[in-house]
Amino acid sequence: MKNNVLIYSESELIGRLLTQDRHAFNYLYTNYSGALHGVVLKIVVKEEPAQDLLQEIFIKIWANINRYDSEKGRFFTWMLNIARNSSIDYLRGQRNDIQDLDSSIHWIESNQTVFGEIEHNELRELVSRLSYEQKTLIEMVYWGGYTQIEAANRLKLPLGTVKTRLRLAIKNLRLHLAHTSSCSPSMAI
Repeated sequence: MKNNVLIYSESELIGRLLTQDRHAFNYLYTNYSGALHGVVLKIVVKEEPAQDLLQEIFIKIWANINRYDSEKGRFFTWMLNIARNSSIDYLRGQRNDIQDLDSSIHWIESNQTVFGEIEHNELRELVSRLSYEQKTLIEMVYWGGYTQIEAANRLKLPLGTVKTRLRLAIKNLRLHLAHTSSCSPSMAI
């Protein structure tokens, strides 16, 4: 407890959530709702549905906490996936147009707490190294909320081509990140 504010480690928080501790849930909401709201708002764009989805997301987290597996990834990443998937499910019925790459990169850069300590222009630089086809698919699938099938249909490409291009794009980004982080000791991704 610091200045009468209770602070949980990640493992303590998960343990308390598993026992349905309401104080832990309040702590979870207080400390993570801003970041998750940003992710949801980026995908669905409109504030009212983003607020509604945020409430649903926290209910899903609360109801499914026993499905979290620390061996598969960090707790925050698990929650981000729930937020992203819930937002995409919402979009499937809405068919919003994808947003341009610059606005997506700007949003990620302004939310550094979610994406680690990437320097201001490093993400823009890393994505700019991808081919036009890969950038377009990253934009559609990861920032625009399209499924791979929807992206294939919209771009009039075979699904296999979309999957291959996305796989290569992610591989290329990982290689660039690994190279960047090995060259810059201050970068912790």
